[in-house]
Amino acid sequence: MSDISTLTTTVRHLIDDTSRTLIPGDIFTYTNSAVFILSESNAIAVTVVKRNGATLSSSNYSYDNSTQEVTISSGLTSGDTIEIQYTYCPNYSDSELESYIRSAFVHLSINNYYTYEVDASDNFFPNPTDKEKNLIAAITSVLIKPDNKTIRLPDMTINVPNSLPTRELVSQMIAIFKHNTSGVFEVIS
Repeated sequence: MSDISTLTTTVRHLIDDTSRTLIPGDIFTYTNSAVFILSESNAIAVTVVKRNGATLSSSNYSYDNSTQEVTISSGLTSGDTIEIQYTYCPNYSDSELESYIRSAFVHLSINNYYTYEVDASDNFFPNPTDKEKNLIAAITSVLIKPDNKTIRLPDMTINVPNSLPTRELVSQMIAIFKHNTSGVFEVIS
């Protein structure tokens, strides 16, 4: 059994939404609250926190991923400059990508490829092969960015015209996958 989140890295690579590190980081001036909200909404992890240029130990601050807040527990003085460096994905949160992946499963089912079961914990079964995972990621990337002209995976390449509606593009991708799962393909309309 696999979890939907296991496909997000592949999807991120296909849509070029890979993690980046914000250096220099967000800069704040401390006044009266030791809670600082990160400027990027899809932050993954805080890597460095500096107070007046000096790096704080990770035991002196905490990061809450759900609220995107960093709380500094060591004593701060009004006027201190705080720099927070972190990694983030610039375009999509994991939950947004997971929603698109769920949509890809629906497209597989309505195009008579296979109906995967997805439980309340976002586990899906049966476990798809690596090629099927690539297909799911490719469908997801087309749902996110339907104007892609070429999709390249380790085991297939699909070239498409930009005049196809997204649902037809996805249907053709699945049809190609059903008939031949290796090589270079070109969809002609």
